Amino acid sequence: MKVLHLPAETGTGHNMRALAVAAKVRTLFPGAEQHVYLGSKSALFTPMFEELGVHVHTASDQQDHANTSQLARRFDWTSYVTGYLNRTFISGDRMLAAVALIGSVRPDVVVSDYNVAACLAAEICGVPYVLVTERYDFTLGQIDNATLLEAGFVLDDPDEVDAIRASLTTLFGWVTRRARAVLTDKPSVPELDRGTPVFEAIAAGNGHVVGPMVRDECAADPAPRASIDARFGLHGTEYAIVGFGGTTMFTENKERLLAEYLTAFEKLRTDRPDARLVVIGRQTFSEEIDGVVLVDYVSDWHSLVKHAKVILSPPGWLSVTELAVMDAPVAYVLSGRDEYHEREAMARLDHLGYTTATEPDADTLLAILRDAFDEPEAFRGRAARASRAIAPTGNGAEAAAKLIGQVVAEASAGREPAEAA
Repeated sequence: MKVLHLPAETGTGHNMRALAVAAKVRTLFPGAEQHVYLGSKSALFTPMFEELGVHVHTASDQQDHANTSQLARRFDWTSYVTGYLNRTFISGDRMLAAVALIGSVRPDVVVSDYNVAACLAAEICGVPYVLVTERYDFTLGQIDNATLLEAGFVLDDPDEVDAIRASLTTLFGWVTRRARAVLTDKPSVPELDRGTPVFEAIAAGNGHVVGPMVRDECAADPAPRASIDARFGLHGTEYAIVGFGGTTMFTENKERLLAEYLTAFEKLRTDRPDARLVVIGRQTFSEEIDGVVLVDYVSDWHSLVKHAKVILSPPGWLSVTELAVMDAPVAYVLSGRDEYHEREAMARLDHLGYTTATEPDADTLLAILRDAFDEPEAFRGRAARASRAIAPTGNGAEAAAKLIGQVVAEASAGREPAEAA
C-alpha cells in the first residue's frame, strides 16, 4: 500500500494531524510506503515524519500564515477569493503541483487534510482520496453576512458575498461526495451543522466522526515536573500557558491579545507573585519580561500542559483535540471578532461547555486566570466535562488509518488489471 498525505498548507495543525495518522498507518500496515508533502513548517516537521519512515516532499515557497495578515477589511471577490483562497485552499498552482506529485509517487490513495486542491488533483489523476476535515463546510458556509458586518468587515455587495458562499459550499459538497471516505475529528452539533456537506456525508454513511487524530504522547503520562522546570525555568512556581499563534486574519489582533495577556498577568501577580506565564506565540521574541517565559513553538507540549494550572488557547481545532485528550484545564480565547475563520469553532466550544472569551480585555482574561488559580478543581472539572464530547474514547488516528486501509482494499478489489498496471 502506498499512501500520499497532502495536508493543507495553512498551519501546523494539518501537518500534526497527518503525522498522527501516518504513525497509525505504519503500525497497522507496516509494509506501507508513505509520502507527505509539507507546504508549511517543513524544517520542524521533516524530522518528525522521517522518524516514521515517511518520504518527505517540501514546497520551495513556504509562508507562515501565523505572522501575516490574510484579509483586507473590505470583503469581496477580489480580497477573499483572489487574495486569500487562491493562495491557500483552491489554488490552481497547488492543484497542478499535486497532480505532478501524484504522477511521480503513484499512490494507491491520497489523504487530503482539508486540502481541496489535493482532492481535485486526485480526482483528475483517477486516484481514490480520503478527505480529513476539521470543518463541516468551507468556513464562509457557516458564517452569515450579519456576522461579517458585526466583525467590522465592509460588504459593498452582499449578493456577491452570498454568491461566494454558495459556490464554496457547492465545491465542498462535490469534494465530500467524491471522496471514498470523509473523516472528521469534530463532533457534530446539529443546530450548527445541519445542511452542511460533512453533516450530509455522515448521514449518508460516507462520513465518519472518528474522534481526535492526535499523537499517542498526548494521552501518555507527563514527564516529571522537575524536567519541565529545568527546561522552562519554572522551579517553585504555578504557571499558566497562553497561546496566540496559529493562522491569523489580522496580525494586529495577535499583538493586541499579547498585550492584554501581559497586563492580566501583571495584575494576577499582585496577589500571586510566584506565578509564571508561558507564552507560545509562533514567533521569535526579542525582549525578556519578568515572570514570563516566551517560546516560539513547542511540538512536545503535553508534559508542559499537564503540569499547568490553566491553558488559554486559540480555538485551532488540532489544539482543541489534543487538549481534550489531555484533559487539560483549558479556556478558549479568540483574539478578534474579525478572525472569522474561528467563529464557528468558538460557537461550538461554547455550546460544549468550555469557558470562552472573544476579543477579551485584560480584566476578562484576569477573571479566567483567577478562576483557574483560586478554584482549580471546579475549573478543571468544567473543562473535563466539555472535553468528553470531543474525546469520548481513544485516539481517532487509529480509526482513520483503518478506514484508509479499507479504502485501498476496496479500490484494489474493484480495479481492472489494466488500471492496476
